[in-house]
Amino acid sequence: MYSGIWLPLVTPFRSGELDVEALQTLTEHYARSGIAGIVALGTTGEAALLSDTERVTVLQAISDVIDGRLPVLVGVGGFSTREFVHEILRFERWDVAGFLVSAPAYVCPDQAGITCHFERIARETERSIVLYDVPHRTGVSIEPDTVRRLAECANIVAIKACASRHFKTLRDLPINVLCGTDEAFLDCLAAGGHGGILASAHICPDLFVEIQSLMLAGDVDTARRIFERLRPVLKLLFAAPNPSAIKAMLSIEGRISDEVRVPLTPASARLVGQLAESRTVLDELRAELALAVQ
Repeated sequence: MYSGIWLPLVTPFRSGELDVEALQTLTEHYARSGIAGIVALGTTGEAALLSDTERVTVLQAISDVIDGRLPVLVGVGGFSTREFVHEILRFERWDVAGFLVSAPAYVCPDQAGITCHFERIARETERSIVLYDVPHRTGVSIEPDTVRRLAECANIVAIKACASRHFKTLRDLPINVLCGTDEAFLDCLAAGGHGGILASAHICPDLFVEIQSLMLAGDVDTARRIFERLRPVLKLLFAAPNPSAIKAMLSIEGRISDEVRVPLTPASARLVGQLAESRTVLDELRAELALAVQ
């Protein structure tokens, strides 16, 4: 199950409140886009800026639309292991595939502490756990030796890996590797990775799906050529704190408001202009891919 392109869905706002209608319209759109699954309440979904009630509302809204058509992972983060367990038990009543779980943020445990953290969580649920190694947010890495030990837990099945230096080491472990850094997606696949959890798939899920299909078919040159053309667009989509640029692009497309929650701020007018211009590149790449796969 944990392969292909997974989308960490944004949370639309309007006038400071959740825009549930826009969220459900987005969910339906991406459910038909060829992605492998959806991540609810991830970093891109501004989950840390939502209240407990809002997180439940978001998960329910997504679940109502998906209705079993795609697997849904729920992002879980925080500071204490007890807090993580509380969140997971709270979300157990939804029919979700599992949980995308980070190391604790801010407190910076050592690798023994990280191991205890995930082993405790794995004992509390029978659902799948995808490790989330995102040291630039948590302050600590989940090192490959720690992943090797954690992979002995039956329900720890994959890792969202943001550190490209670990891709080749992780591929030798009995765990699926999903790229968590959009610009490193092709490198992850080339190193034996199984897919990605990619925020920029909001803008071009079809291109990511086709690039992975080309890699699986052995057409590395075409995949690399398309990806290198896509790379400048990816840079723009992360030129502001995530998900400001993603939401700006979705707003340009008329799908949602560009509103984010403080302390995040909307993308600058200059960046919005660059994003609007980049749509031409995406159209050209789609045309090129259509010819390549004929």
